[in-house]
Amino acid sequence: MASDVPALEEPLARWETQLRKGVLELVILLALTQREQYGFELITGIAKRSGLELSEGTVYPLLLRMAKEGMIQSRFAEGEGGAPRKYYSTTPHGGRMLEAMRVGWSRLVASVEALSTTGAAS
Repeated sequence: MASDVPALEEPLARWETQLRKGVLELVILLALTQREQYGFELITGIAKRSGLELSEGTVYPLLLRMAKEGMIQSRFAEGEGGAPRKYYSTTPHGGRMLEAMRVGWSRLVASVEALSTTGAAS
């Protein structure tokens, strides 16, 4: 029996993907304020601490853009086994952006919470 109501799995997965992409800059800045990290370490650390599974194809272009915008900086250093790694850290501008993003995030969460506790339809 076919249902007129679409399945939730696919639209929900798309929504969650967009939501993650929308907060990824905030997540990266939060992770880099802890300490300088190389790309793969950053990706696996975020996944381990938060459960957010991130792809290299999403994170590396974002790191490049964030560096161009002056939020983060990078340097090459030899890693284990002698292979050079690119390490990322926040800049003073990135620290200011992080604080502004935290305020914006708090406002957004409070707004959504206000809707969910008072009911979406009034």
